Amino acid sequence: HRDCERTMTVRRMGQMGVKCLFALVLVLPTGCEGNKKKSALTEEEIRQKTYAPRPIRPDEILISGETITFDDVLISPPEEDISGPSLRDRLEARAKEVSLEQFLAEARPVIEQRLNRNIITRIVLAKRARRELGDKADDALDKMAEKELRRFIMEEHGGNGAEADAALQRRGMNRTTFKERRKRDFLAQYVIDSAYRRNRPVTYREIVAHYDKVKDQEFCREGVLQLRLIDIDVAKVPLEDPNEDRLHRARLLGADLRMRIEAGEDFGELAKQYSNDPLASQGGLLRPRNPNAFAPPYDVLAAKAKNMRVGQVAGPLDAPGRVFLMKVEAKQDEGYLPLSEVQDRVREEILRERRRTALDELEKEIGRQVAQIDTAPFVDYCLERFYRLVRAER
Repeated sequence: HRDCERTMTVRRMGQMGVKCLFALVLVLPTGCEGNKKKSALTEEEIRQKTYAPRPIRPDEILISGETITFDDVLISPPEEDISGPSLRDRLEARAKEVSLEQFLAEARPVIEQRLNRNIITRIVLAKRARRELGDKADDALDKMAEKELRRFIMEEHGGNGAEADAALQRRGMNRTTFKERRKRDFLAQYVIDSAYRRNRPVTYREIVAHYDKVKDQEFCREGVLQLRLIDIDVAKVPLEDPNEDRLHRARLLGADLRMRIEAGEDFGELAKQYSNDPLASQGGLLRPRNPNAFAPPYDVLAAKAKNMRVGQVAGPLDAPGRVFLMKVEAKQDEGYLPLSEVQDRVREEILRERRRTALDELEKEIGRQVAQIDTAPFVDYCLERFYRLVRAER
């Protein structure tokens, strides 16, 4: 679930906008330093440049030079479903129902996770991108954020600005804070993409290996068989001589029909005249199905069709109480989708795995430093203050 959530977050952080940032980097002037490969975040870099001592005010915390308040923590991230109550609404409802001690016990882990995952990580990544790109990325970021706001209004809210503003308010934002958040997300995504794009290109050997690894789960292809059938019910075969054997007579009829088909007569028209199957009026055409789905006495048809090509005719075939003639109309053997058809999809899966790996590495590196920061005083102070304000409004 964590990987799925993180993958959805990555997709929603403006991949098209990140491409614009990569294009911008290509035209930025570079000197000797510009040619050096950027290293991963180091503990010293994070310690010196990312975190600063917590301000005196207990309702604020300073991260990468940015002051974070409790309201910032309550803002819904882009990937969060806001069809239901927001985090603020849920906290307010719970504060009205339980004691302060229980409220703190329930809310503290939620706030700490959101602070560490949704705020600290993104700010750290955005700050690093700022250092790499410099101020020359500002114009591109402003345009990308404005485009995202227009898309949010037009596509998600049908151009209704008031409705869009109300949706932003439910997330704890307005248009300005929305754009600032999107710019920060673009910058964070730039670092993630930079990390995984530095890897070597995807090789054909990697594609084959990944295909073999996942083909049983993702690329299985069911067998499909569609037949046209003349079903001669032995019990219904008319006899000229009462002493004649009905099965023998049915076989003779089947052999005669087979010769007529080979002579050029239409299989479907003969089925309409001679088949006792309920689908005779439709020329005996059966629906496509898995070869393993043919129940007795029709299983003999699937067994015979295994070694036949589309368009071939077989019969007469004996089955309990039946004599069949059949024509293979469509056939697909059970197996796997060929690599040639899914190669692009496999390559994208490999790139997504690389992206997840790069994000994991960055998060672990940042997480080691986050663990050294005591956010508990900030979280407890803000939650207790929030609780008392809610209770005072009752």
